[in-house]
Amino acid sequence: MIKFCCSIAAWGMLLSVFTGSVAHAQQTGEAVPMDPEVTIGKLPNGFTYYIRKNTTPEKRAVMYLVNKAGSILETDEQRGLAHFLEHMAFNGTTHYPKNELVNYLQKSGVRFGADLNAYTGFDETVYQLPVSTEDKTVFRNAMQIMRDWAQELTLSDEEIDNERGVILEEKRQHLGSAQRIQDKVMPLSVNQSLYASRLPIGTEEVLKNFRHEQIRAFYKDWYRPDLQALIVVGDVNVAQIEKSIRAMFSDLRSPAQPKERKYTTIPLTGKNQFLVVTDPEVATTRLELSIKQRGNIIKTKTDFSNTLIQSLFNSMVSDRLNEVARQKNAPFLSGSAGFSKMMANLSGLNGRVVLKPGETEKGIKAWWTELQRIKNYGFTAGELQRAKTSFLSSISLSYKERDKTPSESYVKEYVRHFLEGEASPGNAYETALYKASADTLTLQGFNAIIQSYFKDTDRDLILVANDKQKDSLPSEAMVLQWMNEAAVAPIAAYEDKKVLRTTLLDNVPQPGVITSEKVIKDLGITSLEFSNGLKVLLKPTTFKKDEILFNGFNPGGLSQVSDADFYNASIAASLVSASGVSDMTQAELRKLLTGKNVSVAPFISETSEGISGGSADEDLETALQLVYLYFTSPRKDPVMFSNMTEQARLSYANANKAPRQLYSDTLSAVMANYHFRKMQMPEQQLNLLDADQALAIYKNRFADAAGFTFTFVGNFNTDSIKPLLARYLGSLPALHRREEVKDLQLNYPQGRVVKKVIAGKEPQAIVTLAFSGSFPYDAATSDQMKALAGVLNIRLTERLREQEAGVYSVNVNANTRKVPSGEYMFGINFICDPRNVESLILSVNSEIMKLKTTGVADDDVVKYKAGYKSSVERAFKENGFWLNYIISALFNGDPLQQPDIKARLQKITPETLQQTAVKYFNNANYIRAILVPESN
Repeated sequence: MIKFCCSIAAWGMLLSVFTGSVAHAQQTGEAVPMDPEVTIGKLPNGFTYYIRKNTTPEKRAVMYLVNKAGSILETDEQRGLAHFLEHMAFNGTTHYPKNELVNYLQKSGVRFGADLNAYTGFDETVYQLPVSTEDKTVFRNAMQIMRDWAQELTLSDEEIDNERGVILEEKRQHLGSAQRIQDKVMPLSVNQSLYASRLPIGTEEVLKNFRHEQIRAFYKDWYRPDLQALIVVGDVNVAQIEKSIRAMFSDLRSPAQPKERKYTTIPLTGKNQFLVVTDPEVATTRLELSIKQRGNIIKTKTDFSNTLIQSLFNSMVSDRLNEVARQKNAPFLSGSAGFSKMMANLSGLNGRVVLKPGETEKGIKAWWTELQRIKNYGFTAGELQRAKTSFLSSISLSYKERDKTPSESYVKEYVRHFLEGEASPGNAYETALYKASADTLTLQGFNAIIQSYFKDTDRDLILVANDKQKDSLPSEAMVLQWMNEAAVAPIAAYEDKKVLRTTLLDNVPQPGVITSEKVIKDLGITSLEFSNGLKVLLKPTTFKKDEILFNGFNPGGLSQVSDADFYNASIAASLVSASGVSDMTQAELRKLLTGKNVSVAPFISETSEGISGGSADEDLETALQLVYLYFTSPRKDPVMFSNMTEQARLSYANANKAPRQLYSDTLSAVMANYHFRKMQMPEQQLNLLDADQALAIYKNRFADAAGFTFTFVGNFNTDSIKPLLARYLGSLPALHRREEVKDLQLNYPQGRVVKKVIAGKEPQAIVTLAFSGSFPYDAATSDQMKALAGVLNIRLTERLREQEAGVYSVNVNANTRKVPSGEYMFGINFICDPRNVESLILSVNSEIMKLKTTGVADDDVVKYKAGYKSSVERAFKENGFWLNYIISALFNGDPLQQPDIKARLQKITPETLQQTAVKYFNNANYIRAILVPESN
């Protein structure tokens, strides 16, 4: 049995979490209506339901059971039990005792973690279950599972005790610098309110020792119909679903004397707070800001207008601070600020500045100066207009795609409506409202409104640094003095530099000629070849109304670059991407592209070079112009090159501070067989990098369009797109070099390799086991390997998690490649108690041996096939899947044909998987890498 649940809301991101308790904030303005497309009802017992018909994806539905009960409702003796209870929902219900629920859903094609999941927050616990609507029995049973979760968990003594270890291992996953810092910051962030002691994961003492009655009491008190809602969105009959809900959920009962569901708020004290936090693993010093205010829920037209203003504000602040960070000798590494919802009833202006070593004062003053510039002068008309244009372009695209909105998006809206009362008027209403608000929003009015964001009270400042800097860090008085000096110093208004260009190209190129055109009927693909030798494959789809994705590549990449040029080549594409195109910097390019739904980026990988991107239909010509410029007019920006090398140099300075980073770097080196091309660039090479040489290598890689093949997938007309392709792709220069990928023998290491990394203080070990080798690649064998990895993942989760409670999760992957030579690797990864490393590795090897000797269980094959089939059927309706499928076939030289999933799955049997295990889990090439703490 596999159980994956618990994406614990608020873990690691507590400052950005908000909960249902904001429902008690004051609201003003005209309320907006609810979307008429959703049916909302309430049963006599108080149980709420939302139902909406939506056919994206087809023949599927998403169900959520939402409970207004989270960790904030726990007593001191129950800390962690709201989350623990969420786990127990997968450990037995009235209709699905013990393991039956999970086993049944797996065989029905529900993947765990990816499909079935749940999370626990401070104020809510939410269960999600996507399911097919084709099989009426499966769908009906899914409804029964929701009913069981609502009030029929068995909560047996045995299952509760078995789950303790799993929860503790989940807690172990998050140990480290981020968790230690959060533990220190949290009380200050929530103004010492109850939230500080109610993290959903709970305390180790409670998790180990709580009495069974405590979790049953929480379930009885808070899982009740007046605090619950069922949300069903998908390809369903609304009337039938409503009838089923009434039949199945009307008998839910509340306790005879229900406890009052009180909502905890965070008080605004009017005081300012300062905290210094140091940790041995912190890489760079940073100052974090939070100016707290009372928050509102989006319910009225005024609230929507405020949301628009906040979004525009955040966009413009980001542009301002990024502009400073991109300057020559920039005063800080990065800076950010923006207005956002926080925890509970709070919103506020939040930000941070990441400081350069030895430049703490300079960085803080520069960052604060930019915020004071905004406070004093606001924004310019040009900035506001660009921000409006970008925002309206984004919502217009969303409006065009409204009939293709995924069911999951609607569900999440209704979750917020139930928990917080947030409005959900529908896409058409929202779009019209935002447009009307944007049209009436003046610069003067906007700048007046944002003044309220810059309060002088309820301000938290948190300085985070490495332990080694503890004695040299500034005091609160010093930081406040710096900020005051920046605020009172003469500050000039921002000068909005105008974009000199109005078009990307001065002169459009003369189009090339289509010399060949073929149709691949089975796939609905048109293949074109141009006079310059460049090829294009076109697959029109209707999966989305206004999305076109593309990729163009040429075999070769870094394999065609000499060892001497390798390091410059490895940064070439990144440098060009950061530098803009032609005579435009990146900042100027961004301004010119305001309002365009365009994304284009060049790349140079180990085996190919190319350009990938996407656009809306009306912006495709702009995207193609950018492709043309990345081929013909790439540029290097010396300032961006300097910033890139400076950032890299700082990463080396802190490379050995974070245990996970040290382990990751070591593991990469081991997997690369210590070949310099697949390892991190040595620090001494930074001084040898040459921007001119990097640009020269880039130009060489993109000098020959004849070897490139571009693939376009999306909602376009094949005939209409041809002239654009001829002009911007068919006109590219060509040398007809006909390159291929060079085999540089960059293979996995041979033999048995054992590596132990000792770092860190936390009782946490990371284990990586790998089996690798060469093989004559073919798609069928690759399918067998990936299926074997899927089955082993099921087996190891059952053994390591469910039977031994030694891990929270385990991950098994099979990676295969054909070019430049056939090679495979099975990778197994998990985090555990350092004391259990050896026993868990023995368990892994035991399960692998069983696959080889006693074979694969039929049930496990059924589960894998069902999950794979379900995921692929959904992928078939996505442009991204088809783009990647076509690219992979072209790169590997495989025939382009309709994927026959049924035939491929039929070839996967217990017998074939056992044969694959015997052949490829051969122990000849075996890697064992472990991270253990220093105390070990």
